[in-house]
Amino acid sequence: FSTILKQWYQRRVRVMAKILFQKTHPVIKKWAVPEIFGTGRIANAVRDRSKLADTIFKMPLSCTNPVFASFYRGKFENSPALSNKRFYLDCDDGGIIAIDKMIRRIGNPVNEDKPLVLIFPGATETTYSTKMQTLCAAYLNAGYDDVFICNYRGRCHTPLKTPQFSFPVERLNDVHSIVDRVINLYPGRKILLSGNCHGGQFIVDYLTVGQMLYPVARQIVGGVVHSVSWDSHDTVFRGRNYIRYSKPWAKRVKSQLLKGQQQSETFRGRMMEKLGDHLIGWLSTVSMDDPNDIALLFERVINNLTDGTLSNQKDYQRKASPACKIGNTARPLIVINAADDPTAPISFEDIEGIKEDKNICLWLFASGGHCAYVKHLFPTAANFIDEVMIECSDIVVNVEQYKD
Repeated sequence: FSTILKQWYQRRVRVMAKILFQKTHPVIKKWAVPEIFGTGRIANAVRDRSKLADTIFKMPLSCTNPVFASFYRGKFENSPALSNKRFYLDCDDGGIIAIDKMIRRIGNPVNEDKPLVLIFPGATETTYSTKMQTLCAAYLNAGYDDVFICNYRGRCHTPLKTPQFSFPVERLNDVHSIVDRVINLYPGRKILLSGNCHGGQFIVDYLTVGQMLYPVARQIVGGVVHSVSWDSHDTVFRGRNYIRYSKPWAKRVKSQLLKGQQQSETFRGRMMEKLGDHLIGWLSTVSMDDPNDIALLFERVINNLTDGTLSNQKDYQRKASPACKIGNTARPLIVINAADDPTAPISFEDIEGIKEDKNICLWLFASGGHCAYVKHLFPTAANFIDEVMIECSDIVVNVEQYKD
């Protein structure tokens, strides 16, 4: 009896020590399973079917800094270098959008029951970005046969035929145009929407307030997004984000405009060409060390790139932020974010709002950075976020069998 009691005591001490260490150590406490928030059938489906929701996600020690984690993934992750076939879609207002169908490799499984996937990239990403390539490869490996990357106006060698670029706000959102034309190309196919960062804002806008302008197509089964900026004001001006994100971004824009770095075939080049005549004189007089200068730059950029549709910074932040739109989401939507994301923060108020919308389920990881979620010391293979996106996509496709 004394031996059994001693063994029980030792095990108890070890367990308590482990719990205490995890709760106090700044690195180990981030190694945890994600928190799942939601009250509707999509949240019930996640809790019932997901295996990754019960898996402890461990960021490498080298990536515990969320800013460095994003750089780390972009630096070391290998691109699968998928081939693609391009389609140009004409919008009703004369704009042109390029969508690239990713070519399935020999040996990839095919499941004809799975929907067509439309992927909307982040603000600095295109078809050829490594993050988009690895996500497409993950979908193709999971049996999704038709996978497309949607490049916005003026992006990725796409001619810019309109004064404004694509933005996740009202009539500037081109998701409805893309969906309508894809339905014409593939009649009868179901469609799944997928995206990250800025692309996730396009999907949220389409499935929420966008349905008041353009009804959501019945072929849409739902959406899966990650690293979405839930409040655009917090993204730009909250706390340390001013130092980490806004200030370097403003100085980079100023430098490129003043140096005349204009590449006619890139999105950044066309953006710089459009902004140059309006901003060069003013930029030469400011240092970008004052938050007011950054706010004014942000406002002038938005006004020019939207051709005056969005008049100022507050107008954009109010209309582009998903936090102001949820409540009546038209289709099941899974949102994946990290609590330490430096460029897409999420607050407790945002979480409470998500819980009130029965068509939204939030995965909140303790760590992950912005679009990083590095799984191995050297992320040469698929990272953890791609695995989560695939599992969540399968859940969205089959969510009809669950009740609220």
